[in-house]
Amino acid sequence: MLNFLKTSVDIQGLRTELIVQAFADRILVLVTQVGKVGNLIQASIPSAIPLRLDASFDRPDPAPELLPSPPAAIQLTPLFGSAPSEHMQTLHSLYAAQIATLVWLAEDEELMGSDRRSVIVGIALRKAPSGREDLNEERDTYHGIMDALRRLLTKISMS
Repeated sequence: MLNFLKTSVDIQGLRTELIVQAFADRILVLVTQVGKVGNLIQASIPSAIPLRLDASFDRPDPAPELLPSPPAAIQLTPLFGSAPSEHMQTLHSLYAAQIATLVWLAEDEELMGSDRRSVIVGIALRKAPSGREDLNEERDTYHGIMDALRRLLTKISMS
């Protein structure tokens, strides 16, 4: 995996930056719409736990709603910062688990069974303009970010 890669995409009219930085013992993934690191969550899983891919996900251009399920053995550890509400904390945990799963799947293809590194996810999403949670907007933002990350990870594993 390359040491550093960055992309910027427009999701729901907001510029969203994704940064992947690989270190010897961890991989850092930042997702920001506000130009800050945000809430940091570490995701880890034992290397012995297999990652399963749904057959429909393993296509050249899978639909955005077809994401691999994060493994049940995933451990999420808050490292720094906190979400502004319980709802956002749950959402951040969902982001961290899904992002880590995508990173591990990309890394497993490259490392072929070597030790799996922890993934630290920084999440800083802009609050809804109305101040209320809009589940459709949240879902579209989530799928947009995962699709952009999947494309970014594909670039990394191809190089």
